[in-house]
Amino acid sequence: MSLEIMAFVLGAILLTAGLFGGGLEIKELKLPQISGVARIVSGVVGFGFVTLSLAINLGWIKHPTEGTASTAKTFDAPMLEGLRLDACVEWANRCGEEAATIWCKEQGYTRANVYPFENVGERGVSTKLIGTKEICKEKFCTSFSQITCIK
Repeated sequence: MSLEIMAFVLGAILLTAGLFGGGLEIKELKLPQISGVARIVSGVVGFGFVTLSLAINLGWIKHPTEGTASTAKTFDAPMLEGLRLDACVEWANRCGEEAATIWCKEQGYTRANVYPFENVGERGVSTKLIGTKEICKEKFCTSFSQITCIK
């Protein structure tokens, strides 16, 4: 069973106990009656575990087993067709992880998990958008300083 599923199940049980005060029976699982502070703590901790599982599943936080040294590779100042890779797929849209992941997939990896930005336009460096292939030559052009791709 994965970490996010375990966190969700535990969170749901604790949240249910916090909301209803326990006293529930589901097959072999029996939640005793609780009240007061225990009920509040159970609800808060349960909500935390459910939130953790959703955050991992939605990619808001990285799964602790992702990106081990054997499956990850970091590319400094990634390039696209001779220009720095722009941080967006299209003009000021779909920026960050999506653009980095598309680039990683083109390199034979599954997705990006680290992708810090830097403004390169102020230094006169042009960037190329991975989705539209347009070139940005403005002072606001932003690229990735590096991308770490994982399999």
